Amino acid sequence: MRVINKLLEILLTVNDLSIITKRPKSPISTITRHTPTISDKTGHLPVLLWHGMGDSYDSSSMQWVSDTLQKEYPGLDIYSIYIEQDSQKDKEASIIGDAMTQLTDVCEQIQNIDYDPLKGFNALGFSQGGLFIRSLVQICDVKFNNIISFGSPQNGISDLPPCQPGNIFCEKRNELIKSKIYTDYIQNNIIQAQYFRDVNNYETYLEKSAFLKFINNELFKDLEYYNRLISLNKLVMVMFDQDETLVPKESAWFYDLDQKTGNLIPFEETDSYNYDLIGLKHLHKKGKIDFLKIDDIHLKLSEEDLTYIAKNYL
Repeated sequence: MRVINKLLEILLTVNDLSIITKRPKSPISTITRHTPTISDKTGHLPVLLWHGMGDSYDSSSMQWVSDTLQKEYPGLDIYSIYIEQDSQKDKEASIIGDAMTQLTDVCEQIQNIDYDPLKGFNALGFSQGGLFIRSLVQICDVKFNNIISFGSPQNGISDLPPCQPGNIFCEKRNELIKSKIYTDYIQNNIIQAQYFRDVNNYETYLEKSAFLKFINNELFKDLEYYNRLISLNKLVMVMFDQDETLVPKESAWFYDLDQKTGNLIPFEETDSYNYDLIGLKHLHKKGKIDFLKIDDIHLKLSEEDLTYIAKNYL
């Protein structure tokens, strides 16, 4: 229980609580460029938002996102996903709970929204919300068009938030917590542990992970997950160049880590891509994946950044 309390303490204080708004500095950078096809064909579809860890569906940061998108497209139908309607409980549910159960509940939630089932939704997810939006596409029998993830652990996280240099106590504490992260209790109750992917302890991850190994088809290939993801018009993955919260930050682009060297494995060289486990290779070959980056810290967004997304993908 002491380890669990320490883990909660860290998760509640990590600098991933909400979007940090900023004045325009430099526009979002496009690494792969494809001409958007949404607006001419489908008009402005309703938009789903999924907040990050420690945030809530009706927070000031999520309201800012909604206001910014509606400034570009007045009257745009926007729905902010929640686990609990009470703000504080929704915030707690982003840390404590079972991710797959939450996704199932959200699937039922959005099926009750008034939308065109043939056209479906566009969706934006922030930090872990981006992983959950992508997962929602896979598990939920609902049409999605474009999904955009911002600084999201698409291929999991490999470490806890970094310690200050020389803080031996912090380093030892993190080591202890990581040694307990694949216990049944933590896997079944702590959301962030459910997408913790330790490449140095990969067999244990495959045995004990309660969420990520399933949604990334690492244990077996779920063809329903695969077929739903490849039905997307566009998968957009945004990485923050100065991100120190997401470890590694390149997980936002679905990079992997080499189990032997610890070096980054680029997107097109990962097992997920080569074996096309969830459909990434299929989408990429069809020009349906865009890699974007913002030269700033985790979830630091400007109105200009969101306007770019709105104009190109909503």
